[in-house]
Amino acid sequence: MNAIIGTAGLVVSIVGSISGIISYLFGIRAKDAKSIRRSGGFVVLVFAGALISTGAMQHGLLTHDFSLSNVASNSSRETPLLYQITGMWSSLAGSILLWATILALYLVLVLFKYRKRELDVAFGWAMVVGLVVAGFFFIMMATSANPFLTLAHPPIDGSGPNPLLQNYPLVAFHPPMLYMGYVGFTVPFAFGIASLISNRSDTTFARETRYWALVAWIFLTLGIFLGAWWSYQVLGWGGYWAWDPVENSAFLPWLFGTAYLHSSMSGSRGGNMKIWNIGLLVATFSMTILGTFFTRSGVLQSVHAFSGSTLGPILIIFFAFVTVVSFGLIAWRASSMRASSFSATGINRDGTYLVNNLLFSAFAGIVLLGTTFPLLAQAINNSIVSVGPPFFNAFTAPLGLALLFFMTVSPFVPYTHISIKSLFNELFVPLMMGLLAMAIAVFLGSRDKGLIAAYGFGTFALTGSLKKMIGVLLSRRGQKQSFSVRAHLMGGLIAHIGVAVVAIALATSTAFGVRGEVKISPFQSAYFQGHKLTYEGVSTLVTPAKTSLRAAIMIDGRGPFYPAISQFGTNSQVVGTPSVSAGILRDVSVTLDSPPQSAKSQVIIGVVVEPLVSWLWIGGVIMGLGGGLALLGSLRFKSKVPQINQLKGEAVGV
Repeated sequence: MNAIIGTAGLVVSIVGSISGIISYLFGIRAKDAKSIRRSGGFVVLVFAGALISTGAMQHGLLTHDFSLSNVASNSSRETPLLYQITGMWSSLAGSILLWATILALYLVLVLFKYRKRELDVAFGWAMVVGLVVAGFFFIMMATSANPFLTLAHPPIDGSGPNPLLQNYPLVAFHPPMLYMGYVGFTVPFAFGIASLISNRSDTTFARETRYWALVAWIFLTLGIFLGAWWSYQVLGWGGYWAWDPVENSAFLPWLFGTAYLHSSMSGSRGGNMKIWNIGLLVATFSMTILGTFFTRSGVLQSVHAFSGSTLGPILIIFFAFVTVVSFGLIAWRASSMRASSFSATGINRDGTYLVNNLLFSAFAGIVLLGTTFPLLAQAINNSIVSVGPPFFNAFTAPLGLALLFFMTVSPFVPYTHISIKSLFNELFVPLMMGLLAMAIAVFLGSRDKGLIAAYGFGTFALTGSLKKMIGVLLSRRGQKQSFSVRAHLMGGLIAHIGVAVVAIALATSTAFGVRGEVKISPFQSAYFQGHKLTYEGVSTLVTPAKTSLRAAIMIDGRGPFYPAISQFGTNSQVVGTPSVSAGILRDVSVTLDSPPQSAKSQVIIGVVVEPLVSWLWIGGVIMGLGGGLALLGSLRFKSKVPQINQLKGEAVGV
């Protein structure tokens, strides 16, 4: 029954997508706002079908319907309730279902946001683009990635999720949060393509595009940091980022999306940098499709990736289609998108945005090259090539420092012009603080030029953003500004502070992190990097889902902490789980590297000491809060032209 209901939901969504595309096209052809509004019913139908399918899948997981292949492979009777629910996106087909459901939700939210506005041709085209993307994923599920395939001979019990996907509760939050960001960039992409097709790119439309990009950016930012935290808490290697190809797949759209949010500030003012803005939107969405190819085609071997998939050719064809058509439209409208008011000469805000775009694009290009090069080498001459962290660190570190610099300088630069002397005066205190941080690092014994530079640029960015915030709060002009304008500005500065905090924490934890092992006898202590570890024995914890051997470790008198080795159900794979003593200055993470032969024998404990790791998560939260404040400003914004109601508008921005 679950298979029948779930498949029916997919059919409903497919019918809704196709019918909605046709209906919107008729409304666009007739330039009939009422017809365009009525077409929204088909979007609701798409969402209803997605909810039916998702409900059927969740019902199958919760009722142990092992006739569904997806349930049999990703759940079991012993699987805890939380991991039964997350079993949907622990599988390839189920993750595609989550993707499509979130996209349908976004399209309904778009309808809801503009329910009281007169809708125009550009809005109709945006919905057509969104429905085309939704239709693609629903059709793919109905054919090549069907989550409702059934087994002729259902097993009595399922095999359960991958052990790594039932070992920490973050699996319930990280993938959905990441998908909300990933999928969310479909909406600004749809608005951008709509502006090209309809030749509609006034500042009101540009502002709406930026609003949806900001929503997606917040979710993607938090999703990436949750993923890093999950890796840190679960995988036991003491790290949080390894330039894994699937990690890069989330990072690439974040880079282009962040570049767009900066660049669009110029476009929303008066139409500058329109080609850049549309190009960045296309690049962001294209990277989400390419990332889906990386994670769901089986071409990459990663702890994050799905294997055994046949979706590779379908996804790469769709990626090529999106890229060629989108940039073809940009070339078609290029002449009308050129703004005579743009000025990148001298020192002005437009110039800093242009430099930011170039730096972000170069950064993304390096990440994309390092991620795809092994695949290209294997495809061309069947050679195995590995591109690891040294490559990425060598090329991205200088670009990251440059981005920190221009991120700090840009808010101090007006849209008109500023002299070098005036800019130097504005940045004198942050510059001195940056130099002081570098001097202190050298005084304390650091000789790593990259680390010294990271402290200098990070401190410069932190103090510069704080100085600008204080200036905005104290200025009379700032007090006269509307809440929305101040929220936008303050939100951006808070996000910049978060980036600076992350940069300093990242440099410190990477440079000064120490890994090692200690052998400890029961009720004895050992010291590692000045930290006292006391071993208080082992215990076995047996639950219906797993059997865990845990060591009780006191760290500097705190605890006990329980690093463990676990075996889930009938799965023969053994999974180690670290335990972390977190602190504001440093974390001490311990793992059970070698279990004792008896209760009285020694145990080998892996130890990782990393300073300032907690500030990575704090910085990520600060970035999210900054984005949220800017988004709140967008919600409160009262435009002089509050409705999207021009069928014919001058193309002045994206």
